Amino acid sequence: MTCVICKSCGWVSFAVTRKKAENEVKSFNEYFDTLTKKEQKEYYGGRKSTIDFYEHCFLCNGPYTNFRKAKNSEVPYGSTLQPIIQEKSLTKKKK
Repeated sequence: MTCVICKSCGWVSFAVTRKKAENEVKSFNEYFDTLTKKEQKEYYGGRKSTIDFYEHCFLCNGPYTNFRKAKNSEVPYGSTLQPIIQEKSLTKKKK
């Protein structure tokens, strides 16, 4: 897993590709549609997932383009991380 950090607020997230994010949104929304209206509201606030969740910092709502690769010392041990689209962080540099 590649972790990245928001340059504005320091929030750490884990990097995913846009394709992975789109697949997760589709999968969740298919599941969401199987729930009753009551379950949808009670468990998920009545909202389907969108790609927007993956395009902004969880804490400051900054854009996904304002992240850099995190150092191991910057990643809090035992914390829950949210996904963020980061194609560049997942692409290995050629030597």
